[in-house]
Amino acid sequence: MLRFAVLAGVLLLSVPACSAAVTSTATVPAVARSTTATESSPVPTPTDATPTAPPSNQSGFSELPSDEQADAASVVSSDGEEENGAPLPTGTTILQIGDSFAGALGIDLNRDLREEGVRGVLRYETSTYIPTWAGKKELDGYLFRFHPDLVLITLGANELLIPDPSQRAPTIHRLVRRLGGRPCVWVAPPLWAGARPDLLETIREACAPCVYLDSSALVPDLERMRDHIHPSMQGRKIWAKAVLGWLKEHRDPHGGRPWEMKP
Repeated sequence: MLRFAVLAGVLLLSVPACSAAVTSTATVPAVARSTTATESSPVPTPTDATPTAPPSNQSGFSELPSDEQADAASVVSSDGEEENGAPLPTGTTILQIGDSFAGALGIDLNRDLREEGVRGVLRYETSTYIPTWAGKKELDGYLFRFHPDLVLITLGANELLIPDPSQRAPTIHRLVRRLGGRPCVWVAPPLWAGARPDLLETIREACAPCVYLDSSALVPDLERMRDHIHPSMQGRKIWAKAVLGWLKEHRDPHGGRPWEMKP
């Protein structure tokens, strides 16, 4: 059943949690320029990935600020009652990891979280894949360093064209297990015109106990950059506001942990 809420002029749609099965695929071209937390060189294609070939010119993410700007390190107190329910748990930390779509979402989302008294930490690398992060040794360091109360994963856009999306299910399970049981949300990239959704269906079915957030349903008709793939600067702000509203709606204020998510 769909539920509707309005936040900052954006239509929010409630989406189901990930189930535990495996099925199906989707496509983001890898971004030519990397703007990342570690400023690493582009990551080679994983052996089990068949990524989409990058377009000849992707200018979208040259506009992204540095990762240091992306980290909302300071914590601001905000104890007032929210329109959509209980206030967010101030003093907590949300870690977001992923590819260029994580960068597109995370910078504005961290600003919005800071206004709510929540610390947001963004670690992303363009042209990366689910297998990249499932085996990424730095992930353990991020978890140890930041002790996140919630982890957001934004991955999948660069591998929407793999022939058999179901092959990603074990890799998705491995990545989720590495989070050590922390509350987590897999924020799917908002699909663009002509993109195949099959891989996102596999993620939806395989990412439990993470909750699946369907960005395509949350922010339909999102404004894009000239590559017609990545959200425009205004589109990113809209996406971030919508995700924040979704998190408010789906957080269980009576759960055992500050960022326990509703099933």
